[in-house]
Formats: sequence, structure tokens, C-alpha cells
Amino acid sequence: MSLILSPVVNAEAATLGGHFSGHRLDLAGLGDFASPVMGFDQYRMSGPTFAPHPHAGFSAVSYVFEDSPGGLRNRDSLQHDLVIEPGAMVWTQAGSGVVHDEFPARTGEEVHGVQIFINLPRRKKDLPPRMLAIAPADVPEVVDAAGNRTRVLTGRFTDAASPVEPAEPFDLFDVTARGAWRFRVPARRNVLVYVLSGAVEVGAGDQVRQVEAFQAVAGQADEEDDLHVKAREPAQFLLLSGTDPREPVAVYGPFIMNDQAQLTAAFERYRRGEMGRLSPIT
Repeated sequence: MSLILSPVVNAEAATLGGHFSGHRLDLAGLGDFASPVMGFDQYRMSGPTFAPHPHAGFSAVSYVFEDSPGGLRNRDSLQHDLVIEPGAMVWTQAGSGVVHDEFPARTGEEVHGVQIFINLPRRKKDLPPRMLAIAPADVPEVVDAAGNRTRVLTGRFTDAASPVEPAEPFDLFDVTARGAWRFRVPARRNVLVYVLSGAVEVGAGDQVRQVEAFQAVAGQADEEDDLHVKAREPAQFLLLSGTDPREPVAVYGPFIMNDQAQLTAAFERYRRGEMGRLSPIT
């Protein structure tokens, strides 16, 4: 059997201040099966929560769900300043380092979204920072005979390919499921299914996992294989699939590197202002 499934894990509820609540996925419970995903928060935010902050060594992905009442303003030290509208995504490929800031476009108007941290391999951690964005109307959609709707934010599903091309191949889909749905997991890839609402059955070979809202399961494929997802009731889930760099990981705050020397170098770049600067919104 090529595709091996993990146990089901939960996303634990958390709050931060008076404007932010969410669910943080227990990636440690998925072990190596979660890599290259290094962080996953589904959240609701109604006011400024975080000050401008740096990132380096990975990509920070912000996706605002279609049901979000409001948009998310995204600024960075590359001089981008835009609103991520419901249904849109911004992929901040931090690389060697960037400073960014995110908060509701209109204070008091809730944003429902997800932020995902995706590791970069050692050979790409020093890439120049880059911001990739896709508007709601530009996200390819696939509706199949069972009535499942798949939004292809990055990567490819059947004949639909996203125009967003990260440094490393990565599939990110938002699926509204009504029946049976299938994804062909590429060889040497990991895959993660996170359920936003409803309940699904995730299967590979003779393995079956029952997954409900605020839960996830992951899989690891040595060879190309099928992942089957069947809606037990109308459901929405995210599918993420990327390649595990299989390298040492060193994390310090907003930096994800391979060793202490890289972390120190990233901090010094930030301290010297080489990642750029952002002034707080007043």
C-alpha cells in the first residue's frame, strides 16, 4: 500500500485579545505526515490583532473564505497594500525575509479565514521575497457529476490549474462536498485534509478515517495513489499537498530554518532592516 493515513487530530480552540478567535491544528499529532505544512490556523478576526512582523524561510498563505463578511487588508515591506476579498488568497513567499501585516479591511467587520505556514527547502530559503495573489474570479473551479465543487487555489485538479505558482509545487483546494470525491496524490507527496464543516470519510486502500469539523487527517505517499473523500453529510474541507523537504527544522518565532546559524542570520537581517520596514497603522 502506497498511501498511509495518519490518525485523526483536532484543531483546538484559541483566542487572542478581544478581536481574534480560532482553531489551531495539532500538526505535531500528524508527525512527519504534515510536512511541509508548519502552521495552520482557521480564524475569525474583527479588529487589529498583530503588529507588523517579519517572516523568513517559508511561505505564509492567507485565504479568506467565501462566507467571510469582510476582507483582510494585507501590507508588506515589498510595497504591496491590498485587500484579500472573500474567496481570494495571498501567498507571501517570505524566502530571505519580509515584513508584513494583516488586519480586517474594516474594523468591526469580521474576517473568516485561514493562515497556513508552508516550509521551504534549504536551497530556497534565501530566495528573494515575493507576493503571489489570486482574486476570487480567477480561482479555477471544477464541479463534478456528484455535485462536488473544487476551488483550485494552487496546483492542479483534473484539467484545472491555478495561475499561482509557488517556488515548490503545492496543491491547495477548497472543496464543497456532496458525494464521493477523489484526488490522485503525486508520488513522494504528503496530503492533509482539514474539515471546516460537516463530516467526511477519508479512505486510502483499506484504511478509513471518520473526520468531522475542526479535525484533520494526513497521508504519506511513496508512490502515486488515490485519496478518497466521501461526504457523510454536506461538508466543506481544505486539501493541502506538498513535498516534505526531509531536512532538519529549526524554528524561532517568525523564522523557520534548518539550524541555529540560519536563525541567527535571519534575525540579523531583520535587525539591520534588510527585510524592509512597515509603519503601524494609526
